[in-house]
Amino acid sequence: MSGIHARRERTPRRRLAEVAVLATALVLPMLATASPAAAADRPAVQPLPAHLETIRAAEATALYGAPGIRPLDQRRTALLTMGDSQISGEGVGNYVPGTHQPGNWCDRSYDQAVFRTGIAADERYNIACSGATPWNLVAGGPTQHNELNQGDHLAIKARNTHVKLIWVVAGANGDGTIQFGPVATDCAIRRVLFQGPCWPTYTDQWTVRTDGSRRAVEEALTDIRRTMTNAGYLSSDYELVFMSYSSPASPDVEDNPDFPGWYSGGCLLYLADAAFARNKAVPLFESALRAAAANTGTRYLDASRLFHGHEVCTDNTSVRGLYIEVGIWDENAARQSFHPNYRGHGMFAQCITQFYASGQQQGTCVDPASTGNGQLYPGLLEFRQLRNAATGTCVDGKGYDSRNGTTQQSYRCHGGRNQGFWYDPTRQSLHSELSHDRCLDVAGGSLRSGTAVNIYDCHGGTNQRFTITGNQIRAAGATNLCLAFDNPLFGTPRLRLATCSSSSRQQWSFESRSFAQPVGYGRDDFIGSRVY
Repeated sequence: MSGIHARRERTPRRRLAEVAVLATALVLPMLATASPAAAADRPAVQPLPAHLETIRAAEATALYGAPGIRPLDQRRTALLTMGDSQISGEGVGNYVPGTHQPGNWCDRSYDQAVFRTGIAADERYNIACSGATPWNLVAGGPTQHNELNQGDHLAIKARNTHVKLIWVVAGANGDGTIQFGPVATDCAIRRVLFQGPCWPTYTDQWTVRTDGSRRAVEEALTDIRRTMTNAGYLSSDYELVFMSYSSPASPDVEDNPDFPGWYSGGCLLYLADAAFARNKAVPLFESALRAAAANTGTRYLDASRLFHGHEVCTDNTSVRGLYIEVGIWDENAARQSFHPNYRGHGMFAQCITQFYASGQQQGTCVDPASTGNGQLYPGLLEFRQLRNAATGTCVDGKGYDSRNGTTQQSYRCHGGRNQGFWYDPTRQSLHSELSHDRCLDVAGGSLRSGTAVNIYDCHGGTNQRFTITGNQIRAAGATNLCLAFDNPLFGTPRLRLATCSSSSRQQWSFESRSFAQPVGYGRDDFIGSRVY
């Protein structure tokens, strides 16, 4: 039991307001049942090993005054998080006593996301632990510190409460995975000691690492299902949600008008390494985790773009920067660095609340206009290329950059992330694949013919709103103006507003990409010309 944080919904100071209780049970679409399962329909509860049964009985007595296992519909309901430092609360502070000290560095926070959701439940458990590998989630598997294995913790909680939600974030730690901790530490040390960027060390091996993470996560998710079945649950009795990791760093930090400085802000990474993290490492990792969820029939929430615009040293950051804790003189002194902060966990809570209620099998959570709030979109976002009818070329972020004001030019279509855009039909904004916090933007807000269209912080203003009408893209605030490539006589054509006409330079195909030879996943073409 040591260090496990369980708390009932009686402390409004540390949580968001609770939404109304859901009217009907939510189930996985692929496993939905026509009516609630009767007790006889469920598998028999399997006995626990003696040492776990002793702990379970004591917990049941604390909950109900008696040690027995109650029928599912007579138990208190519960939400539960499992995984590693991304979800344990590492970096938030306000740690549960006994989990931030020698002998136990799980770093569970009282302000972690599960305690701040709007999902109705009697109990909320955070059994995640910093540094956990996927195998720490497998019942009977390896343990951490002075704790039970997380799978064994789940087995106990599942018998004493009705676990409605198991929210998992894992895959960044362990042999054969991406090994986020050692990589992040190496990159930060190289920047502090001016040893040169770290990305050349990791870029060629990243696909192998991410595939190792996929295999490990599949094993963990499969075992979690087995643990719940052994506890007497049908798949329709609970929701298993796997969430991806949010990108912690950005090469665009100097766009912050209140940039705190490399040392004061704790953003001690080379910009090229930040570009590697955001443009290659995190997307490839996300793809692997997405596959793990799909291969195990697990609901999947993509949060990889959630912190775009809120990374370390950007404005309104949701991530803690490089932080050395005074008084700890070992490998744990900097462990809280580059993890979600209080604001970040608040965004996680918003995302999971919406996703749980949606019933969707896959969803994406982003902050579409830099409001600091997570917003759920159904399914997985597809970024498409804008191909011009006159030139046969695509809109291309010059130099693979995403800094404010970056020119959007005509360039051969190659499937790279600097040519990817996602259209938000509600906000009428076109978001760059490099950063969800960068949108096509009419320079200076001047809705006049000839004005350049670049990318800039997404803010939802009129100069960032466009309507797609047939094969034309019109300015929503001036529908007589269309996006067009200008005349090549003046150099490489760039994107501008022009008075709408039948010109083929104003005709666009917003199309899917084949990725036959994608730019952005090669050895160094993801970096950008302004980040060395």
